Amino acid sequence: MRRTVAPGFGWLGLGWLGVVGIAVAQTPVPVGDATSLVVRYHEAARAAELCTDRKFTRAEQDKLAVLVGQVTRHQLPVGEELIAIRSARTEMEARINSTGCTDPLVVDALRFFDQYKNQLH
Repeated sequence: MRRTVAPGFGWLGLGWLGVVGIAVAQTPVPVGDATSLVVRYHEAARAAELCTDRKFTRAEQDKLAVLVGQVTRHQLPVGEELIAIRSARTEMEARINSTGCTDPLVVDALRFFDQYKNQLH
């Protein structure tokens, strides 16, 4: 009994799937999405600082910068990233000062921080 393999499959087909997978993995993050990611991570970090008295070491700050760079695939120019960081931290601080740590957006930011905090060690 003879087995036939559909055209495009087998080792050659798997090779193409690998190439497609690499291409998808290297697809740039759109700038708007990259900015949103920077804001999300830094809002969460600022909420942790203000609501849980978290003190970041220099090494943890560096690891946060590396983590955000990896997530955004370094798509933002440095100046735009710094503006996004400052804005995110300032706006989170203003929100906490006006509505407190029980504000739903602050709670969400703290929940997000809990998801990535172990990567800072």
